[in-house]
Amino acid sequence: MLEILYMTKSLSNKLYLKKQLYDLRINEGTIFLEHLNFSNKVINELLVVDIKIDEKDKALILLNSLSESYDRIVTTMLYDKETLILKEVTSTLLSNEIRKRPNQKEQTGSGLVVTGERKRRRKERSEFIKNV
Repeated sequence: MLEILYMTKSLSNKLYLKKQLYDLRINEGTIFLEHLNFSNKVINELLVVDIKIDEKDKALILLNSLSESYDRIVTTMLYDKETLILKEVTSTLLSNEIRKRPNQKEQTGSGLVVTGERKRRRKERSEFIKNV
């Protein structure tokens, strides 16, 4: 019943979802994690309507959706690899995002705060990699 109301398997809905995925672009200043979450949401909605997308295509769509500020890392991932694996692409992009963030240490400079932040980032990154 809910599927009928919210995720019909009509051709127009399938085409709309595909268009949404293929037109996906990150805006400068958008946090990559938010972009990745939205991308995963669209991919999951496509699965609900019986459209499966190959893992390599997902990786390529994600790389293609990035802004010019990601050009160097995208070029490296596209031309320095034998295969394109979505989990590797996501992991690399998440690591890059974490490195780009401003230093988030408290003014006290406590090692405990830094260690806790590192653990939180690792956990956050591994959770998103599992969801991809």
